Amino acid sequence: MTEITFKQMFAEARRMPEYWEEGAVLDFTEALYIAMEEQGVTRAELARRLGTSQAYITRVLGGHANFTLKTMSKLALALGLQLEVGLGPQRLPSVAAQDEEEDAR
Repeated sequence: MTEITFKQMFAEARRMPEYWEEGAVLDFTEALYIAMEEQGVTRAELARRLGTSQAYITRVLGGHANFTLKTMSKLALALGLQLEVGLGPQRLPSVAAQDEEEDAR
């Protein structure tokens, strides 16, 4: 039996849509958190603007919410931003993932 390396497992994962979905969620939540920090908006304030609970905002920032385009747009608008969706060449979804790949080498 041939042993599979972490690098091979990572390459296989990158061929699955779930990998890219999780990367997009990570990128979105990271951008949301940065926007909140830059604007001085707390979780409680964002929850108030959306008419939801602070616990929900915590789930969102943790990547554990239902990330529909509608929900993502509402979050962006609550910060005076707009959601932008596009296509581009395949890449690692975040700096954190790039660091993980480099560590695996």
